[in-house]
Amino acid sequence: MPTVLLLYGIRFYFYSHEETRMHIHVSYQGSEAKIWLDTFEVAMNYGFNPHQLVKIIKLVRSYEKEIKKAWIEHFPKN
Repeated sequence: MPTVLLLYGIRFYFYSHEETRMHIHVSYQGSEAKIWLDTFEVAMNYGFNPHQLVKIIKLVRSYEKEIKKAWIEHFPKN
């Protein structure tokens, strides 16, 4: 599970063996979410409140290029 970013204690990472649709996992203080990178929609959420999800999506949008670059480097065949 490579960590792509660590911002404000929030970890952004990939699982190594997962589906091919581009996404990022996010965890913070026991909560976890999965965000699609093509639509910036929440694919799953365990524990984040709506306000936290808005902040997370803003961070994902802000670091979209870095996250997508890391995805392509980690999953070169996708």
